[in-house]
Order: sequence, then C-alpha cells, then structure tokens
Amino acid sequence: MDEQLHTLQAETEEEQTLRRKWDSLEVEYRSLCSYERELAVLRQKGQEDVARMKQGGVRNLFTKVTGKYGEALAQEQAEAAEAETKYQRVQREIAQMEDSLRQLDKRIGELSGSQARYDAYILQRAEELEEAGTDSGMKDLQARIRSLEEQERTLLEKRNRLADVCWEVRNVLGILEDAAGYGRWDAGRGSLLSSFLKQKRVQKAKEAMIGLQEAVKRAKDVEDKQLSAAQDHLQEARRQRGWDIFLDNILIDWSVQDEIEMALARLHHFSGALEEKERVILGELQRIRAEQEILQKQWKDSVAQL
Repeated sequence: MDEQLHTLQAETEEEQTLRRKWDSLEVEYRSLCSYERELAVLRQKGQEDVARMKQGGVRNLFTKVTGKYGEALAQEQAEAAEAETKYQRVQREIAQMEDSLRQLDKRIGELSGSQARYDAYILQRAEELEEAGTDSGMKDLQARIRSLEEQERTLLEKRNRLADVCWEVRNVLGILEDAAGYGRWDAGRGSLLSSFLKQKRVQKAKEAMIGLQEAVKRAKDVEDKQLSAAQDHLQEARRQRGWDIFLDNILIDWSVQDEIEMALARLHHFSGALEEKERVILGELQRIRAEQEILQKQWKDSVAQL
C-alpha cells in the first residue's frame, strides 16, 4: 500500500472513531445537564431552608424552646453544603465535557470528508492500473458494495414503517381485548354499566384504527383487507350501541360480542401476516449483510495490493 493511501485510510478510520466517540459523549453530556438542573433545584431549596431557619418563625420558635435549634440549623446547613458540593462538581464535569466536545469538533472538522477522499484516491489508483492494462476490479466491487448499502437502507426503512404498523395493531388489539372482556361479563351478568364500558372501548378501538390505517398507508406494501374487515365488524358493533345499552338482552349482547370477537380474529390474522413480512425482511437483511462482509474483505484485500 502506498504512503498516501495509508494516510487517507488512517484519517478515515480516525474520523469514524471520533464521530462515534462524539455521539457517546453527547449522550453523557445531555444526561449531566439534566442532572445539573435537578441539583440546581436542590441547591436553591437548601439555601432557602437555611435562610428561613436564620430568619426565625413558628418552626424556629419551637426548635429554640425544645433546645434543638442549633442541631436543626446545623442539619439544614450540612444538607445545603452537600447540595452545593454536588452542584459545583457537576458544573466542573460539564465544563470539562464541553471542552472535550469542542476539541473533538475541531479535529472532526479537520478530518471531514476523509471517506470521500479515500474512495476517490482508490478509484484514481484503480483507473491508473486499468490504463496500464491491469483491471483491479475495484470499480465493480465498489458499485456492488454501494448497491448493497442502498438495499440495506431501503429494507431498514421498510422495517421501521412495518414496526409502526405492528405497534398500532397491538394498541387496537389491547383495547379490543378489554372490550371483549367487558362483553363476556355483560353477556353473563347483563348490566347497563358493563354495556356502557364495552361500547366505550369499541369506540376507542375505532378511533385507534385511524392511526393504524395511517401507518398502513405509510408502509405502502402492507395489505389491509383484514383491516377493512375488522373495521366493518367494529362499525356493526357500534351501530348496535343504543340497543346494547338501553334495551339490553342476551341476544344483543352476544351479537355485539360476536362482532368484537370477529374484529379480534381479523386483527390477529393481520398481525400474523405482519410478523411474516418482518421475518422475510430480517432474512433478506441477514443475506445482504453476509454478502457485505464478503465484499468488504475482498475490498480490503484489493486495497492492500494497490
């Protein structure tokens, strides 16, 4: 490997390392700032408690009469001093961390674009070899690596959209399971309250279905036939609301319960289809990443020969 390529590779690796370090440090910094705000409140409270003890008042009169004023004041002062010490310590830690972040920012700025420079130089060397009659195959290798990276990004985006749909499905299922529970109670004992609670959750499930449908639209390639059928069952259960609450009888209870159970069955079927889609995506991601490892090894071997 020639000296310039070695330098560019080292800069690329350093930039990647520093960016990971910066991300990790920023998380710690945000946590420290949050802790500092909590300590600031405790510090202020401690100072105010000591000031109140010194100013007097009913509480101080009681402690003076009982002979415990000095002890109480010493305790308040000790707590205030401890809060002050913690606050000052975290202030110093924040200042040190801010300094570290500034230094990292400066060095990352100096290294910015190292990956692009590294890739450009490798392609330049590959072109020089081709002109000299030697095909390194690196252009083709890079194109295949870029293609796999794009496929991976697309699959990850698809998986994220699918995860949103799965969350919305679980939300609706949870509400409907609750409604079904009240429905079984209603059918067994029959009461105005159980009918009302059941119908309230059916309405809540209908409202939650809006979020689910929006997530399905964003996912684009998710079939929603089962979802539409579930919505129809909820609509029918809701249509019977007046009879269910104000003219309550076993036939109406079981009719509404049947609609709820059918909606649950449709959504469970829909959830199963989503899980299968996720398994397919995960399998494809696994295949792509295995191929990426092979190509990256080939890339490193080819770079070492330049």
